[in-house]
Amino acid sequence: MKTVIIPTLNEAENIGILIPLIIQYLGQDDVQIFIVDDNSSDGTHSVVRDLQSKYDGVKLFIRTKERGLSSAIRYGARHVIDGPVVVMDADLSHHPRYLNSILEQLANGYDVVVGSRYIDGGGCEGWPGRRIAISRIATMIGRLLLRLRIRDPMSGFVGVKSKDILTDGFSDADYKFLVEILARHRNLRVAEVPIVFRDRTHGKSKLGAKTILLYLALIMKLVVV
Repeated sequence: MKTVIIPTLNEAENIGILIPLIIQYLGQDDVQIFIVDDNSSDGTHSVVRDLQSKYDGVKLFIRTKERGLSSAIRYGARHVIDGPVVVMDADLSHHPRYLNSILEQLANGYDVVVGSRYIDGGGCEGWPGRRIAISRIATMIGRLLLRLRIRDPMSGFVGVKSKDILTDGFSDADYKFLVEILARHRNLRVAEVPIVFRDRTHGKSKLGAKTILLYLALIMKLVVV
């Protein structure tokens, strides 16, 4: 069984587009889509429930107590029975056309496969120069201080061979969970596949000063690992 985990918070405008696209690229056989929602107030739940009547593999989990991207990923992973798992954003910045490439590399024996903006064939569209600069600097800091070999350790479009990598592989990260997985588990076989990251067109970005500070705090914790 292949599982796609999508954390959501007020993504009603996007999730109704994303789920049918995932089905378009992966089909419905042996596929499940877990929407882990932090009690959205914009109708995200209703959109997902409407799609559940059409697609059998769509599951909705609404969290009323826990909050945060990384804890949502762990929550979803705990409900996976077996098979590869892919984590992606709900805002359409991660296009489902790349899912098969990620799953193919997992089938080839890799433990972790990263949708990478910073290898040949990858890139970013719709980002202002300031955001590109912040991303590049943050990526450089993570790679140098933590001695990470991959080009895009800050990616949130990530496939894993086993759900255990998500349930047990990180504990400190609030957002950039991949950084912690790679820093704590250096024996993992990791591959990157190129993706073009597109900035959201609907809804509000969750990136802000708090996210940047949490990332820097995480790096400092992991430096001593």
